[in-house]
Amino acid sequence: MVQLRLKKPNAILFDITGTVAKTKFIDKLLVPYIPANFHRYMHENWNTKQVRMDLEQLRLESELDPNAPKMLPLIDDDNSNNNNNIDNDIDTAFDYVRYCLDNRKENKAMTLLRFHMWFDGYAKNRLETPVYSDVAIQIQKWRCDQDIKLYVFSNGWSEATRRFMMKTNHGDLNLLIDGYFDTSLGQLNDPDTFRKMLQRINEKPENVMFLTKSPEEGRAAESIGLTVVLVLTHRRNIERLDDDGRRMARVRSFNELEFE
Repeated sequence: MVQLRLKKPNAILFDITGTVAKTKFIDKLLVPYIPANFHRYMHENWNTKQVRMDLEQLRLESELDPNAPKMLPLIDDDNSNNNNNIDNDIDTAFDYVRYCLDNRKENKAMTLLRFHMWFDGYAKNRLETPVYSDVAIQIQKWRCDQDIKLYVFSNGWSEATRRFMMKTNHGDLNLLIDGYFDTSLGQLNDPDTFRKMLQRINEKPENVMFLTKSPEEGRAAESIGLTVVLVLTHRRNIERLDDDGRRMARVRSFNELEFE
């Protein structure tokens, strides 16, 4: 293992997918969770306001798509909690959800449903984020032993990434994270986004390191003075680098980083 020795930063920014956890953890774990657990989630949470709102939003979206299976409005009367009625409502909702998944239809209702189901799954210990072992070891060392502040800067929703880090195969890693940021600040390939981030954490660019799998995002951070290290766990990702990407410092795992 070749060590990359760099000046110790005051703060480190990093993303989740591809850097902390396998890139495919969303496709292999989170996406299949929706159809596999839809009926159970609906039955367990049927009388909550959140589920009723989710179903109504799904119904409205189904009406906008002429090819989609249609959902009937929920009936709030004395018979609305009849098991047959509930099963029928859930089945028709699932038909629409399956239609969206099979046809890669994206809308606000589906996005909210995903997050609500994932958050419920994490809360009930049915989901766990598979974090790389080297990441869990090193971020504890960096935060606790070397007093480096750690921030997750993700293309995903910051609240979602916080939940993902709360329940991992290495325990609650939120305890080590100083803050979460997402694209509400701007796109990660835009230098201005990193300027806003530096203002939020009150740090100078020369004192901050950005760990990323994306050379494009790395160039944006590097252009305003951040130290950038590409974290490329697979050889095929290294082979795909262009000349600009190849000149950037890179490691295969967090274990290869040492700070002076």
